Amino acid sequence: MQTDGEDIAQAVAAKAQALFDSKEMLCADAVVSAVNEGLGGGLDPDLARSLAAAFGSGLGGAGCLCGAMNGAALSLALVLSKSLPPAEVRKAAKKLHDRFKELHGSTCCRVLTKAVKADPAKHLAHCSGLTKSGAELAVAIILDRCPEAVGRADTVALARRRSRLGSLLRRLADRLG
Repeated sequence: MQTDGEDIAQAVAAKAQALFDSKEMLCADAVVSAVNEGLGGGLDPDLARSLAAAFGSGLGGAGCLCGAMNGAALSLALVLSKSLPPAEVRKAAKKLHDRFKELHGSTCCRVLTKAVKADPAKHLAHCSGLTKSGAELAVAIILDRCPEAVGRADTVALARRRSRLGSLLRRLADRLG
């Protein structure tokens, strides 16, 4: 069965959103982890997550650049830098920024979450949607600039769902260090 770029972008986005919704990861690490796994980024899963850990909550809680946007930009660089020169990777990052801002009105976490900050459930739901959007935009741009990445898509990994119990145990292990 042939899988097209749109299917892959949606599958990676759904994977990122599921990782965020499980509370196993924040926005940035969920996007980077899903793109790395789904498009064969080549990083060990723990390393992919660790590289993005500081970007969640608008750069470590500072409320600056949205973590989903940060994770999407890091994902672009991870995949595109294997086949494109740095100047082209930066152009792709600018395109990502502009599309994200066009869709959501801002790239600033503080601005994006202001209306939902007081309601934890709404805040999480809103950030879940931003996480999904960031991953989908990143993959769409990656596949536009590097169509051969479709062939690296791991549809089996993208279809694999983590159990709630597994996510709970991973969060517990993270806290226990």
